[in-house]
Amino acid sequence: MRYVLFSLSAFALYAIFYFAHINGLDELAGEAVASGKLPGVNAPIRTHFTGVKSVDHVLTVLTAFFYPFLDGQSPALLLHGVGFSGAFGAAWTLVVLESWRRGNAGTVAAYPAIFGLVAQLMTFAFATPLLLGLHLGCSVTARRPTADNIQVPRVVLAVLPFVFLIGYMVPTQTMVLPAPSTISIDMKQLAIAFWQPWPAYVSILTTAAYYALSPFFHKSHRASMSSLRWVYASAFANATVAHLITLVVSVASLVAPAIFNPQHVNQFHPSKVFVIAFPWSGVKVQTVAEGVHYFLRWDYLIGSVGVLLWACKLYTVAHKQILSTVSVTGLLVKVALLTVVSGPVGAAVELMWERDELVFKETSSAGTGLRNVATKKYI
Repeated sequence: MRYVLFSLSAFALYAIFYFAHINGLDELAGEAVASGKLPGVNAPIRTHFTGVKSVDHVLTVLTAFFYPFLDGQSPALLLHGVGFSGAFGAAWTLVVLESWRRGNAGTVAAYPAIFGLVAQLMTFAFATPLLLGLHLGCSVTARRPTADNIQVPRVVLAVLPFVFLIGYMVPTQTMVLPAPSTISIDMKQLAIAFWQPWPAYVSILTTAAYYALSPFFHKSHRASMSSLRWVYASAFANATVAHLITLVVSVASLVAPAIFNPQHVNQFHPSKVFVIAFPWSGVKVQTVAEGVHYFLRWDYLIGSVGVLLWACKLYTVAHKQILSTVSVTGLLVKVALLTVVSGPVGAAVELMWERDELVFKETSSAGTGLRNVATKKYI
């Protein structure tokens, strides 16, 4: 399975970056930066953020990329972004949770901030399958999960939903604020730039909370399990709500178009929101927004499939190891139904939740429960 994940990561370079080059997105975005104007908006593009020329150039390019996604002029793109944001946040909850498991200390899986920044620069579709493939190859939690090696410090479990609220959801909501009605166009560009390193915010906040609050959290199997379930429930809700908003609004435009503004009803059509243009199709984009939509569709599809395949692998390993059997048919049916309701990442969250419940139930030593992890953590 890890080679499948590595292949997905490699395919992302072709389906996303090469496709963006040949379909004209790179050229259009470059022209916008060179012109000093935001794509589709008669306003100057910001070129100064940090004072470091190379960093500012990257942030300027990212601003040119993200602004058409967030300015509301492409409803289909914005609606797709709602589902993507929920999936990305839920997927990264699994990544961060995995980084704090006792059996992953000192492995590549223990450094989510690094791969998170790679995901922001090189896409979710490239970085996430790569990280998860490496995890399958190096982690004892992937090969022989036990209650001892998959445990997470209780303090981390308690704060993780709040950390994602502060480190991910608040910056995301800030950059979505309409401009210039709520914030200025310049402030919106600053918000886009501030959002970029959000995986680092999450890792820093989680690590700070671990060191500052650990003395106040004592050993308690029941409290740890309750917090673990809260983490999974929060991630599942984030993925599911975002997925259902995207799906329901799009389908509603098809079955009840009268409830929509006539100017936008066609933009919410499923064929617009869930469009897939293949890299070998020869399609050429006319606007940056159109190219960004193709870019993000492949980013979402490849990354989400990677997370789901990884979760299926860990779920299967745990069932085979502990119960000596797993129903492939039952798993496929479960994944199919969950994907319809909550999207592929929501399905992955549910499978990981079930995996953990099984491992803790069947391999915990009587009377010991979960022990707090004293292993030193790094961002």
